[in-house]
Amino acid sequence: LAWIDEIVGFGVRRPGTEENARTVDWCAAQLEALGLDVTLQPVTTLTSHPGPAHVVAWSTADPSRRVEVAGLTMPFSTETPASNPEAPGRFRLVARSHDARQGSDVAVLEHVALTELPISLIDRGALGRHDPSGEFTEHVHVLPFGTALGKEVDAVVASGAGAMVGVLDAPWVTSDYFVPYDGVVRPIPALWLDREQGAALDALLSTGPVDVELATQVDNRESTDHNVIATAPAPDDDDWIVIGSHHDAPWASAVEDGSGIAQVLAQAVAWSSLPPDERPVSLAFLLTAAHMSDGAGTREFIRSWEHRNRIRFALHLEHIAAEAVPDGCGGLRPADRPEVRWWFASAPDPDGEAELVESVATAIAADDLDRSLVLAAETFGEMPPTDGGFFHLARVPMVNLLAAPMYLFDPADTIEMIHRPSLVPTSRAAARLVADAARWPRTGAAR
Repeated sequence: LAWIDEIVGFGVRRPGTEENARTVDWCAAQLEALGLDVTLQPVTTLTSHPGPAHVVAWSTADPSRRVEVAGLTMPFSTETPASNPEAPGRFRLVARSHDARQGSDVAVLEHVALTELPISLIDRGALGRHDPSGEFTEHVHVLPFGTALGKEVDAVVASGAGAMVGVLDAPWVTSDYFVPYDGVVRPIPALWLDREQGAALDALLSTGPVDVELATQVDNRESTDHNVIATAPAPDDDDWIVIGSHHDAPWASAVEDGSGIAQVLAQAVAWSSLPPDERPVSLAFLLTAAHMSDGAGTREFIRSWEHRNRIRFALHLEHIAAEAVPDGCGGLRPADRPEVRWWFASAPDPDGEAELVESVATAIAADDLDRSLVLAAETFGEMPPTDGGFFHLARVPMVNLLAAPMYLFDPADTIEMIHRPSLVPTSRAAARLVADAARWPRTGAAR
């Protein structure tokens, strides 16, 4: 918890910022102090740095009827002025119509509600679970995404519209939503407003046609950050187990992913305490760059790390999170329960995958990590929705731990949102998984 507190103290750790560079230096120093060999691997990618956004809307028929609101420019969008050189940033505001084509002089008002996922829907296909209280039959998980998984702006672009005014209809009042973060620049200005500001625009639109003037600020630039790679070779085994997470974040985020950094450091402390000749396998502790730019750091590690063809197992640890509930004042407070934990497991060989799933189920039960589901890697798409999901695409046997609380991309992710009772049991379960993988035959039982 002290590690997480120190990481949060660095500030907003977005890729390409001084705050993230300080985080890299701090992570490297922690690992070097354990006697590990530390390498900083450069990662160059496009990063996005959104600033404030401002909206002035008025009735076309009666300009004295005005609404003025402010929010956050959408990451990986385009700054105003837009395509109309005679009136930069000026558009007609229309409510979203999903089958309508729009002109470049139109700004689409798009409400995005966070998805409510009944856990029973994915529990039916789960490979394993630890749910001693039987909560999964009734529990509804509020995800940090709408149904388009953060890609709502793409439908607006496809409609031909010239801008998007996004309204985040969340259980708390916020426009500080760092989504999307896939490294793809959209060719229109776009922004986020909170639900109360969205209601004011809705009310104005209900009176008739509305004109709007937008001012957005975003800096999309190429940045070079660094993966932090700390190695502990074993003299008698040239296979590697990689234990990782990412070090960047959308805000000064504690859960995303100060908690993941702390979990990797906990494994480094535990395993580095063994003398080299007692290590069962060579170990690499990985803290990747640019998660908030489509996982560029993990992709670069898999592409270019010198031992990439000898990775026996990859364990990725993200988000030791408390469930959150509205506090009645427009904000959130942590509940006393952990957010649902997803343990994605995959291996190219079916027998090896069965062994891996059993290992995960045993570990989470032994350390009583309730609200846990063991899921197939492709439950939500071609790979797990984690920074480590690219190991699945590379056909590396892997387990990815992820919790997805609704506040994941918001400044509400403070240290109070860490589910403290889960910190040590999660690290114990992770150590069990590493120990199990270390006992596989040298070629890897899951291959």
